[in-house]
Amino acid sequence: MQNVWEVWTSALTDQECDTIVDLAGRYQPQAATVGFDDGKRSDKSYRSSIIRWLDVTVEKALVDRLMQFVHRSNRSNFGVEIDAPYDLQFTEYHGTSQGKYDWHQDVWLESPRPFDRKLSLVVQMSDPGDYRGGQFEFFGLESPGDRFAPRGSLLIFPSFLQHRVLPVTEGVRRSLVSWVEGPRWR
Repeated sequence: MQNVWEVWTSALTDQECDTIVDLAGRYQPQAATVGFDDGKRSDKSYRSSIIRWLDVTVEKALVDRLMQFVHRSNRSNFGVEIDAPYDLQFTEYHGTSQGKYDWHQDVWLESPRPFDRKLSLVVQMSDPGDYRGGQFEFFGLESPGDRFAPRGSLLIFPSFLQHRVLPVTEGVRRSLVSWVEGPRWR
């Protein structure tokens, strides 16, 4: 593995970001939960955000655009066996509710599923002037910091890395999140 994570600064244009924000508005908002499958639960002290699940089959052009970066990054950095993302999540962290997501990883290692999340990707959908707080951090590793601040920046990392989003204290931080899956880790 060359890099532990990779940032593509301004990977998407403002116009592409505007289109995604408009697109997300067509999907039903819901309060974010923690856990997987039957173990899902609400815990606002741990995770406070509004999410919208975008249909990857309907939004195929968006998935294809994101996968251009994933394939390049996987080839040069990670080299893991991947198939495709099966989920697209548009997330809003609101300053009025101190939106955040505490330390977590995106894999469920005890899962009975025949696949695992291999690579996580996060696209910064907000301009850094639209909110305060909300920094993305890795546990025990250098965090992407200002490299990941510009609108349209894309962060790719192995899904097993622990990470968090600090509380947003003012405004709204928007992001597009996906997980590229593949056969079980071996």
